[in-house]
Amino acid sequence: MAGPPAGEPGWEPLSEDVRRTLELLLDGPSDLHRGLRAQIPYAEMRDSGCSCPCVYLRVATEALEAAPTGRGLGPVASAPLLAADGGYDGEATLFAYDGLLEDLQFCDWEYHGPGPRPLWEWLGPRYP
Repeated sequence: MAGPPAGEPGWEPLSEDVRRTLELLLDGPSDLHRGLRAQIPYAEMRDSGCSCPCVYLRVATEALEAAPTGRGLGPVASAPLLAADGGYDGEATLFAYDGLLEDLQFCDWEYHGPGPRPLWEWLGPRYP
């Protein structure tokens, strides 16, 4: 498996917020979650340009195998977004492409945003 080109503009190491968000979304015991969790230390991120805190992801090494998603592109983990008062605010969804981390989307339907909280504190319980 080939890794992404090194030093490509716009890509940077995962922020602490994104790293912790990925860890929480992928905390399940399945082979898929274990395989994607193993990619987190080797992942990079790039701003998606969206008004929500969405980011594109890529795995930056050739040393890891793809996780067993069973499909090309699709959601692999999700959780509700909860406003500071605990009310429903939208959804967080993690996508993978051919078994590699691809896209972390935050659909903030109520437009409350995380506010001063870290992104990972915006997540409700992960969906099974």
